[in-house]
Amino acid sequence: MTASAMPREAATVSELVAQAKQNPLRWLVPDLLLEDGVHILHGAEESFKTMLTLQLLEALTIGGRFLLRDVAGRLRTGIAELEMKNTQFAHRVAEFFPNGNPDISNLPDSLRRKALSGRNAKDRIGIIAGWAESEGLEFVAIDSVVKLFPPGCDPSKPDIASDVFNELQRLPTVWAIAHDRKPMAGFAARLGNAEIVGSGRFAQDPDVIHQIVRPDQRAPRADFHWGKMRAGEKFDPVPLYFDKVNYRLYPLHPYIHLLTNQPVLGSDLVIQAKLRYGWEERWAREHLATLSNLRDGAGNICVIETMKGHQKLYAMSGTPVASYSP
Repeated sequence: MTASAMPREAATVSELVAQAKQNPLRWLVPDLLLEDGVHILHGAEESFKTMLTLQLLEALTIGGRFLLRDVAGRLRTGIAELEMKNTQFAHRVAEFFPNGNPDISNLPDSLRRKALSGRNAKDRIGIIAGWAESEGLEFVAIDSVVKLFPPGCDPSKPDIASDVFNELQRLPTVWAIAHDRKPMAGFAARLGNAEIVGSGRFAQDPDVIHQIVRPDQRAPRADFHWGKMRAGEKFDPVPLYFDKVNYRLYPLHPYIHLLTNQPVLGSDLVIQAKLRYGWEERWAREHLATLSNLRDGAGNICVIETMKGHQKLYAMSGTPVASYSP
């Protein structure tokens, strides 16, 4: 494109207003993922960060729902897995996609090694940016952002951290995983963007920040929190339950996805709870009792309970948006 054909940059506030009206913000996932934004998902170790990221990639690629939100899909997506070699990462994605693989690009090991050998953030992110451009990607996930800091670079230094986030602007919509500080023994993980390992720039430079907190490492539950939104609004945390059979995190209630296609006996839900969550009967039945708390947008009950012989039968009657409490 010649200089004369380049679009004129906005030079006045009135031109910025006109530009905003002509190009409204686009949410790839409503109130959660902003087109062309830099996003951080942070949390402690083993809090399902990578799992949730794979689910986001799946939704953006083929469409569906993500954290109770409709996603159109049909985007060119990719993941730069920097934490582990592809030989190890392959087994994780094989568990996640056992019956078919959406068209998600993966940073090859040769480029991964090249990126990790970069002497500065510009070199490392440049490798990822070149790969994303060659693949025509519209969304890139990076696991994790700490690997963008070469040895000897202190991520707690504001200027170095800012360099990383400045370079991330070269990518399309980006979602980078970050680690939280390790909680003290005997204490639960803490909330807040200040928990991200590194400089305070980690909480200042991204456009959107989310946190996932796992209160008990022994339990298959985590909570998704909105930490920062430059545009849009924050929402109440969403509880997530990790189903080790489906290898997915499910929002609001551990049994909803089991009732989606057909009614299920309560005794069968108890059996499934043991297989999927490792719960004994007493705890599984306590979750049965909370199904009546699920409500749709109008406040109507979403799960109806009837009798089939001497057993209770549960069936979906609406689409829940929240766990309702009077």
